[in-house]
Amino acid sequence: MTNVTIDPLTRIEGHFRLSTEVNENGVITDAQSSGMLFRGIERILVNRDPRDAARITQRVCGVCPTAHAITSANALEDLFGIADQVPKDALVTRNIMQSLNMIDSHATHTYALWLPDLVNPAYRDVFATADNMGTMLWKELLHRFAPLSYRIDGISIPPGQTYVNAIKEKRRLHGSIALIAGKMPHQMSTIFGGVTYKPTVADIGKLSYYYYQLMDFFERYTLGMDHTTWLDNTYRASSPQRAVEFMIEHLQELTESSISSNDFSYSAGWGDTDLLVVLGSELIGEEILGLPVSFKLDRTGTYSDPANIGFLSYGAYYDVENGDGYDPLEFGKSSFLKAAFITGSLERKTFDHMKVTEEVSHSFYTGEGDLHPFDGDTEPVRNADEIDYHGDSQSKYTWMKAPRYDGVPCEVGPIARMIAMQEPLTTGLMNTFSDNGYSTVNTYIRMVARVQEMLILLERLIQWVTSDLDPSGRFSVPIDMSMAKDSQGVGLWEGARGALGHWIKTGSDSKVTKYQMVVPTTWNASPRDSNGIPGPIEQALIGTKVSAAENMLGIDNSNPIGILHTSRAYDPCIACAVHTIDLRQKDGKGERVFDIV
Repeated sequence: MTNVTIDPLTRIEGHFRLSTEVNENGVITDAQSSGMLFRGIERILVNRDPRDAARITQRVCGVCPTAHAITSANALEDLFGIADQVPKDALVTRNIMQSLNMIDSHATHTYALWLPDLVNPAYRDVFATADNMGTMLWKELLHRFAPLSYRIDGISIPPGQTYVNAIKEKRRLHGSIALIAGKMPHQMSTIFGGVTYKPTVADIGKLSYYYYQLMDFFERYTLGMDHTTWLDNTYRASSPQRAVEFMIEHLQELTESSISSNDFSYSAGWGDTDLLVVLGSELIGEEILGLPVSFKLDRTGTYSDPANIGFLSYGAYYDVENGDGYDPLEFGKSSFLKAAFITGSLERKTFDHMKVTEEVSHSFYTGEGDLHPFDGDTEPVRNADEIDYHGDSQSKYTWMKAPRYDGVPCEVGPIARMIAMQEPLTTGLMNTFSDNGYSTVNTYIRMVARVQEMLILLERLIQWVTSDLDPSGRFSVPIDMSMAKDSQGVGLWEGARGALGHWIKTGSDSKVTKYQMVVPTTWNASPRDSNGIPGPIEQALIGTKVSAAENMLGIDNSNPIGILHTSRAYDPCIACAVHTIDLRQKDGKGERVFDIV
């Protein structure tokens, strides 16, 4: 048995550690997920004016601050009892800001954080087994996805074409958000009761211009075809089966043409999504389309016991067709992205936020039992000797708590949302995998679901901008602070990485007495709970092979690409899950003492 630890694992907000045990066959038999730093945001908010929350909580992260700002505003609107009065045009503005931020986050993850792993040198050797076609495919992958400052065997590799162009689009997306939100990251527009800025007709014109430039990138590089044609035949397909049939027919046509020409380039019609869909899956690429090689990502990142996993979405994007206001607890039934809890056996159940709990058996916190966030505390251990990341799975090993829904660990994020809204291509692919003896959920389907959600949102965005937003409308309602006395509120929303919830309580002086955030990466990167059940990433790693393409060319624990693919497919962003700690002094007894900031 060999211990393989990657620290840090993330390419962004990088304080995430994965420690695994790999057996002599190159199969991961155990995994521990560790957030390396403490998050103190909840403690900062206690005894403060609740109006500070939407400003402070988004500082938890520079990648998804808009989601935290809106979630906090939702919690405050419930606290003050004004959610049903928030003007429709303020809600539309929030939808626009959130969709731009989510598209930005998905594009960043796909192009800058995940796809570069496909040009790992291990795949040069794997693809070389496919002779000339494999060599040509390897060169095409390098041409598209190679990151900046990349070297293989000491030779510099030029940055990939879509990698570079995606970074340019990220700048455009930040500029689009700042246009109506003041700045990005940590936008200033979202307040409880509405938004501070009233978009103008000129803003709508600029947003539309930005949109068409973004769409040009996605059609030229991501899709390789008109987005309406793609969504008409997948997202709006008559059935999940028909969505998959369209995709396979499209890829068969491309593959047959390219096998004869040995050309898988953009000019031959291959978008980045086409390459990912064909080369990522053994079933689609090798068994159905007849290619000689694939990454075999549909064999990795699976769950072995459906009883120990669920899929959770709180829902996001207000229903603005019905005018002002929303229901803080029920809005997920009518929102654009739906709320639902889906069991590991894919049984759909109605979501109830009172079934959300957190516990700390394996986390560096004090306290016991499963607590609903309204009753939760964030009380870290104070003795530095108790903070040890090298303990076994029976010990405390992370700064992340263990969220559970009705006692079950849950995967959150694009695949949970696509299942909740019964998106045809995602559910059709899941059915196809199941029918052919593959696991229904795997690393491959996680990435396809993320790209599909990005395209769906991009199309919905232009309707919010050009049809739903009225610059002459109302954008906020007045607030009376006395309404916050002895009250409580809940904000439920979706960050790019998944379900995001804020819970707040206030006292007789209207000041905050409790504030809890349960964030997406805490769900996905959860540690074990008191029953010893691992979190989603831990479960997905156990059983995954450590090296490239199912250990196709042997076991190489020094290049554990299987761990990287599986865990990074969840788009972990640990800043949300942990924050900061300040070691200041010893207590005079030779023990180190932490001052929590």
